[in-house]
Amino acid sequence: MIAFASKVEGEKGNNHAQLYLKNVQTGEERQVCFLPNGISNVSWSPDGKHIAFCSLEGEPQPQDPLVQHINQGRHTRLWTVRPDYDVAEPVTPNGLSVWHYAWSPDSQHFGLYYAMGPHETDWYRGQLGLVSAYGGAVHQISQLTRQAFALTWSPDGTRLAYVSGEWSDPDRGGGEIFVHSVKDNQVRNLTPGIDWSPTWLQWHPDGQRILCAGWDRMTGRVALLEESSGTLTTVSDNFLLGERGWPHLSATADLRKVVATHSEKYPYDVWLGDLPIDDQSAPKITWQRRSRLNPLAEETLAVATTEQIHYESVDGWSIEALVTWPDKKTSDINLLPLVVNVHGGPSGVWQDDWDSYRSQALAAAGFAVLRPNIRGSMGRGVAFADAVIGDMGGKDLQDVLAGVEYLVNRNLVDSQRIGIMGWSYGGFMTAWAVTQTPLFKAAVMGAGISDFHSFHAQTNIQDWDMRFLGQIGQPANPLSDAATYREHSPITYASRVQTPTLIVHGDKDACVPVNQAYAFYRALQEQKVPTELVTYPREGHGLTERKHMLDYMQRTLDWFKRYL
Repeated sequence: MIAFASKVEGEKGNNHAQLYLKNVQTGEERQVCFLPNGISNVSWSPDGKHIAFCSLEGEPQPQDPLVQHINQGRHTRLWTVRPDYDVAEPVTPNGLSVWHYAWSPDSQHFGLYYAMGPHETDWYRGQLGLVSAYGGAVHQISQLTRQAFALTWSPDGTRLAYVSGEWSDPDRGGGEIFVHSVKDNQVRNLTPGIDWSPTWLQWHPDGQRILCAGWDRMTGRVALLEESSGTLTTVSDNFLLGERGWPHLSATADLRKVVATHSEKYPYDVWLGDLPIDDQSAPKITWQRRSRLNPLAEETLAVATTEQIHYESVDGWSIEALVTWPDKKTSDINLLPLVVNVHGGPSGVWQDDWDSYRSQALAAAGFAVLRPNIRGSMGRGVAFADAVIGDMGGKDLQDVLAGVEYLVNRNLVDSQRIGIMGWSYGGFMTAWAVTQTPLFKAAVMGAGISDFHSFHAQTNIQDWDMRFLGQIGQPANPLSDAATYREHSPITYASRVQTPTLIVHGDKDACVPVNQAYAFYRALQEQKVPTELVTYPREGHGLTERKHMLDYMQRTLDWFKRYL
């Protein structure tokens, strides 16, 4: 039997995904139960007798009038159901939100990463807990100061392993691997100083090793971790894992076979890996491609060449970046225009993958595209990711400028035709960059922050600015640290801007509210800086409607063609 969540057109509750079962042998499908707000995060109990899932509680908040008050919101609750029974049973009490969970090996308990508040921002303050699989109170077992992810139980049920770090986005982070002993509440960091970013874990049946996977600079890595010694043995490297924000595997219980999505010079496909886990010499995963989901794109699109580079930035740090080149030769007489694309997060990362469409579209139009993994990025360990905390717009901007200088000094791009763009944190960096230097002759600010005070007032992740504008372990306060909020806000320095700036934003963005776009647009407009503001109806923090994505890309191309 396969359990899955699905929206079925024409059936009851089709606005929300519901739980279905499919008999693999007969092909028969049936809906198991109905939850008014739908379900997510489906998993079988190890003994196969129950299926767990999460579901949002309560009714949607009335919109007219829209009333807000402390502790208002809808919690995400953990439920179970028996496959042959249509009544779901709550596991966790209402009044706390479950972000991640893991069945214990005996199917009697859950390990949880949960938060007492109902909002997205409460994720930053979550804790580990235990709860009976049959429901009851949640017993907090941790005193975390950072977020946790990728929970996995030791085979004997005595230890819970997880990844922890400081991340800008829920469910998109890598860090160090910890083990929490349930018996005595002792916690060990198995990977202090690790120089890559694990984000997925599964314990080996021998109870002595953990298979982990994650970001390794611009690609992926899979390794076996010895719990006793902390020794890491790489079993797959230079193999890009996962899609978008979470490099991950699906593994059999004995870890001999793993499945992943993988991208090279084509969109993501499914790959099967064989892992000789008991090979005492040097076990390595042998990968085989198992799907070909986008043959049209693979066979017909002329893909521009992308090159990996590295260069020295401030403090002597080496920064890695991708450069996508248009299909023409450069010379001293005809140097290329350059567009710098800054990723989001800041806990994002550029990877050497298919890159959807943006870099390829720009390269096809004749632009070189630089995508630097500036400090704050995943893939280089916790210290590199933490380097941006309290310094947003500081040395991370220097990392961007050093990359531009690297290409200019080698006569590869035209120093007078350089643009910058980015989305989310990249949008903030775009706005920040044009207030700090006249280097950029065109900019496209996507869903970016311009004023941290008003951002804090309206965002759904107010813990983010407090943590990343503060110091490690010491969040900033927008009232007592008002100067910090002003100093890091692009709007403070908007009078300096000379760069023609296109500003694009989703009209329903809860993460970075659209007022951030209006504020920066108004500031530039009143100074007669060439600027346009484009807001997309119905869109949140990322564009989802096809016509909007096409419009955004065309406007971006037109803007850079016009000013570069």
